[in-house]
Amino acid sequence: MIRNWELPEDLTASSFARECVRSALSGGAATEETVDDAQLIASELAANAIRYGSPPYALAVDVTDERVRITVSNHGSTDDPQVIDAEIYAHHGRGLAIISALADRLGWDREGDRLDVWADLPVASPTD
Repeated sequence: MIRNWELPEDLTASSFARECVRSALSGGAATEETVDDAQLIASELAANAIRYGSPPYALAVDVTDERVRITVSNHGSTDDPQVIDAEIYAHHGRGLAIISALADRLGWDREGDRLDVWADLPVASPTD
């Protein structure tokens, strides 16, 4: 099932994205750890969209029996996202590295001036 939201056009987008993910995953087979990881991923993707893109910003959460896909879209980004090895004391630059470490897959797609950045997590049942 896919759920979609329009993200705020300011720094509240990250907290809004976390709330949306928790709502989308509540009552399902996902463990609390999966929910926490999904919230962090959504928060980082939303922050990157606000920082590097232009509105409109959107969040999609697609939940299947096997995986959760979190996608954040923005417009106006001209550079492809890059996972970098940020310096230990850097104030920025760790978001995609964190997502890459948590997710099974990380990727992005372009359609016109829209950039969709997505990450897949396995849905682990509480008995796993």
